[in-house]
Amino acid sequence: MTAKSRYVRIFLPVLVLMTCAFLWPNIARNPAALDAVPNAVGPGGWPRAMLVGLALFAALTLIAELIEWRQVVRRGGDREIDAVTEKNGSTWLAIAGVGVIILYGIAIPYLGFAFATALFIAVWCLMGRIKSWLTIALVSVLGTVVLLYMFVALAKMPLNRGVEPLGSATIQLYRLLRIY
Repeated sequence: MTAKSRYVRIFLPVLVLMTCAFLWPNIARNPAALDAVPNAVGPGGWPRAMLVGLALFAALTLIAELIEWRQVVRRGGDREIDAVTEKNGSTWLAIAGVGVIILYGIAIPYLGFAFATALFIAVWCLMGRIKSWLTIALVSVLGTVVLLYMFVALAKMPLNRGVEPLGSATIQLYRLLRIY
């Protein structure tokens, strides 16, 4: 691993931690937005939980990277990246993964949470090189259903239903799943 890539791997968790620190007073402590629903499981609790979780995992990633860097220095330096690792396209796949996540966020208002999530999970499985269509379908459908129950039924979050005709289809899906 080169020094440049090492710095990038350390910079990203630091950036996430700084972003969480910036967002905490602006989102998680905004009484107008969150304290209207004080229930920790309800809509007011999710932004706090997500920020704490994101900060926790960024901190753990940063600690793991620093420990790895220290071990590499003790061993005498980074090993060179072999040609197989360089050719597999993992960097481009990671960049494409970030693009898919951004497109997922853009698609939710149009497709609705349920349909955008099912599509997102299916694309993510394909990017993960899962070849079985049955596995992709089951993971997409079951994953979406679990998330719908968690957010809509348990947390009572009003998720985006999408534009018509997907809005009506989302309501029918909710009724079929007996969410409401």
